[in-house]
Amino acid sequence: MTTGSRTRARRRSLAAGAAALALVATAAPATAHDQRRLHPFRGETDWVAYQTFRDGREGTWLVHPDGTGDHEILTGLGAVAILPDWSPDGRRLAVTTRGGADGEPLYEYDLATGVATQVFDCTFPCLGDDEPAYSPDGRSMAFVRYRAPFTEDWVPVDCALWIGDLATDALTRLTADADCDRPYFPRWSPDGERLTYHRERPTADGFEAAVFTIRRDGTGERRLTDWSLSAGTPDWSPDGEWIVFSTGYGSGGKADLVRMRPDGSDLRTVASFDGTSATQPRYTPDGEWIVLTALQPFQGWPRQRSLWAVPADGGDRVVLAHTERIYTHGTWQP
Repeated sequence: MTTGSRTRARRRSLAAGAAALALVATAAPATAHDQRRLHPFRGETDWVAYQTFRDGREGTWLVHPDGTGDHEILTGLGAVAILPDWSPDGRRLAVTTRGGADGEPLYEYDLATGVATQVFDCTFPCLGDDEPAYSPDGRSMAFVRYRAPFTEDWVPVDCALWIGDLATDALTRLTADADCDRPYFPRWSPDGERLTYHRERPTADGFEAAVFTIRRDGTGERRLTDWSLSAGTPDWSPDGEWIVFSTGYGSGGKADLVRMRPDGSDLRTVASFDGTSATQPRYTPDGEWIVLTALQPFQGWPRQRSLWAVPADGGDRVVLAHTERIYTHGTWQP
């Protein structure tokens, strides 16, 4: 049996452990020792990259799936690093930067060396690049680019979806978006032929959102969900059979995780929790689990966010990281 086969077999068996942990949690308060002993991801050496706000600043951190090894990376950029995405080989992370002296380009962090390098040139009229997503073959990266000038409301006039070739730095524009009516959080289909993302539109009391797909050549954009569902932050399952997303995006109300076929059919609820919103879903590389941000009921600022995981077909949740700090935009290392 190969290492990959052993890992997949071990993760498939974790659902039973998750159920046992849930039973312990509901039957009686568990001690810290019990939680460590029973955690279904105990001993996993993969990393979960995530974004956080703590000690008065934002940043990107890594934590093991059982909540151990929590530490910050990308501390020497002179800018805030957020919205991490793993390369397909699990050796690098792409991040968005904020507040840098020379604009806000994307950076790529090498896990082995700890070295971060800028990904694509972002000189004027480029104002910044955002929300990177590696292609399945690791050769390209999708992202959103902001370009000058600004409008009277200080909004860039141009916020479009682009794809960059990581070997040649050649850039291809996919969408033409007036008034910065842009795509958000692009994610690739496993065959690399399409991307999914969401768009937003204003309403009388805020905005609503819908999930879209588009071919990698910029043709065939298609809306998959009704605007009333306010569906956001979609992610493609590794087998290409499903797109998972969060409902109630930006509404301020409760959010659930729902999945659908890539043509928008067969909607099914994956996770719904009393009093807690399930947001920002990302499939684990084996497709067995979905990592999510659990948004707790408002109890003061900052509002608590935890990293949870649920089986991809639905089931009991497992807490990956839960403290008084903020854990958000979690993504599991391939």
